[in-house]
Amino acid sequence: MTVEALSSNVVNYLVWRYLQEAGYGNAALQLSRSWIRDPETLPFAKNVIPHALISILQDGLWFDKLQADGQHRYNFGRDHGRPFSLRNGATLTLDADIPRHEVQEDTNGSAPDNAPRKGGKRKRKTNGVVEQRMEQRTNGDAMDLDHNGVSQVIHTSRGESEAIVSDMESPTVEELPISTLSIGHSTEIQTEKVVDLAPETTYVKIKEPGKVVTHTLWGSSQAPILLTAGKSILRLHLIPSSGTGHSGGPSRDLKIPLNNFTTTAICWNSHEEATLAAREEQVNEEGEKMITDKLIKLTDGGTEARILSSVAGMVSTLRWNGSSQKLLSISTNDVAGSIKVWNDDDTTPPFIAFPKQAILDAAWMTDTSFVVCGDHFLSIYDIDGELKCQKSFDTDGNWESVKYDPVCGIIACAAFEEMALGIVHPNDLAPLQTHPYPDEYFSDLGFQPIPNQNSYSSSSPRLLVTSSTAGVAQVWNANRPFECIHRLVMESNRPACCLAFSPDGFLVAAAGLDTVTVWSPESGGLPKAAWKGHTEEWDANAEGECSLGWDPDGKKLAYALGNQVAIINFQRTITGVV
Repeated sequence: MTVEALSSNVVNYLVWRYLQEAGYGNAALQLSRSWIRDPETLPFAKNVIPHALISILQDGLWFDKLQADGQHRYNFGRDHGRPFSLRNGATLTLDADIPRHEVQEDTNGSAPDNAPRKGGKRKRKTNGVVEQRMEQRTNGDAMDLDHNGVSQVIHTSRGESEAIVSDMESPTVEELPISTLSIGHSTEIQTEKVVDLAPETTYVKIKEPGKVVTHTLWGSSQAPILLTAGKSILRLHLIPSSGTGHSGGPSRDLKIPLNNFTTTAICWNSHEEATLAAREEQVNEEGEKMITDKLIKLTDGGTEARILSSVAGMVSTLRWNGSSQKLLSISTNDVAGSIKVWNDDDTTPPFIAFPKQAILDAAWMTDTSFVVCGDHFLSIYDIDGELKCQKSFDTDGNWESVKYDPVCGIIACAAFEEMALGIVHPNDLAPLQTHPYPDEYFSDLGFQPIPNQNSYSSSSPRLLVTSSTAGVAQVWNANRPFECIHRLVMESNRPACCLAFSPDGFLVAAAGLDTVTVWSPESGGLPKAAWKGHTEEWDANAEGECSLGWDPDGKKLAYALGNQVAIINFQRTITGVV
């Protein structure tokens, strides 16, 4: 059997990737400066799976165990020393504003070189001879292993007289802060403890029978409230600044002119106004059930409610556009749908369209354009005096969810039942690119928020995170469909039914049943934090949809399932990790 020969480029790339995945962004940056400016341009880079170096090492240890006759060649014992330092865990790169997954070039085409060093720059020296940096080699040096397990060069392009630098004589570089990120999926590797978010959880129980929460919306930073809506419930909760581990703060039911209703969609219009779509079930004198759908405007912090429309149909989606002060509503049935755009306080929508397909979701793109998806349907609409379909994409998929990225102009859509992920990139609007979803039971998707869009580099990956109830979340580079950057595994392998990004995009959380798991989407690896509901406070078997969301400050998570809501404290000062 022929074993693939390793080159120095392959070995360096594996180490470079490991350093990034382990959170040692500074070390990865130093390696790339001494070797090649952009390792991702190497021809084999796209074939390297996440955590490849760890997998290779683990496979080697396993092979050593299988062939060992009495004694292993590699034995590190049970005591591996303390985990790596937790100092300055938030500092993941050498230079400000440089993503830890990327080494950016300056305007002259060279790698940035503003690392703090002791004593300034100096050239490497061996036996009094100054060693010049070698030119980059596209193919690298072929390497192999001898019978003693020591790496040796068997083919080289280095001159015989070229000096080799010893570790003792390498340049003196100031010790740099390192991160606290984990190093992948290997259970054999020691990492820092995942932060436990359970101790200071505030539990909110909906005690009235028949009431179920399906939607949760946080208020603004100035209003520490949580709005819960669902079956026969529309309630405001005042959330304490710190968790208590017991019931939440005071709550107040909002009065609306409906009885026995179910909330189908809801959105904030401002910090004190919201729009609610609800389906009311009534029984007439003859015992017949009648169902009506209504659109309701909540004003003055929910103290006032008025019906906008009783003929909007069953509204499945509401999207507010703060810039243009317009409300987009999507109504649908099994065979067809309607699109309505309302001006603020309108009782009749000035813009209406009736596609022949069922519509399931929508997202604003600009002040006047939006994308909608549904059964064999993905289209962009524009408002220019009237509502027109600007572009329709050829598709056979049943697209149930759609997201728009305002940073790069990318559209992402999900067909959950058909297990497919779709991408429309602005560089090529003609096709809808589709990809079979790799994990069973596709459940949710979302783009990483970038509050300061000027800080984003066009050469950086654009992160799209998806989840599945198989217990795995995927981090994709939407700029390179369909490049998977990280696979994130739920704590205790629990399902991931829904996900939510922190407002600053630094963290992503996924929830399912009785577990919430939090990662750094850029770094991947093991979770940063995890929450598991206490059995006496949380019913993992409660029936109903789950809802997950961060508060505007990124300090709390609200996870709702059935008739219960957990307010999870997430203070980023914990052990310097979060």
